[in-house]
Amino acid sequence: MKERRLTHFCTKQFYYLALISLTTLSLGPGCRKSTQPDPCEDILSERPPTMVGLLFIDGQTGENILLSKNIDASAIAITVEGTDLPAQQGMIRKDSAAPAYGALVFHIADTKQGAFRYKINIPDVGSATLSYTNMKVKSDNKCNPYYMAVTDLAIEDHPFKPAGIVNRMLFEVTL
Repeated sequence: MKERRLTHFCTKQFYYLALISLTTLSLGPGCRKSTQPDPCEDILSERPPTMVGLLFIDGQTGENILLSKNIDASAIAITVEGTDLPAQQGMIRKDSAAPAYGALVFHIADTKQGAFRYKINIPDVGSATLSYTNMKVKSDNKCNPYYMAVTDLAIEDHPFKPAGIVNRMLFEVTL
């Protein structure tokens, strides 16, 4: 009987010794300090491109021109003045639950500092000129110490007003 207890004790002890050894070997390399990787290494940008929405309103009827005249977004030319870039493509929001319902929505340049002008030409309706300024602003983010703030948004050749509080870049433009 004593021999059996001794064998059982030795087997149990060997089992715990193997378990402790495996745990030590697996946790040991994981606890070593290594050089910290650069947290900014693969970051291109932390925010999506800036978008502008323009609701074109008929000055006489008060209707949304893009919806009432069933204008196709591919027919609208959006060009950056002062550059030789090709015309940009926007989209007309047709989801009635969207805050920008009926608006022409497109991206604007927000990566360079300076003043920009976009000419929006709607066939058989008219045109409008969007202007704004990008200013370099210091941030507390060590990966992006500066960011571009879009300021002084204006429609130069027509009356306009901000449309709602959801998006500060959504404007009603009266043609």
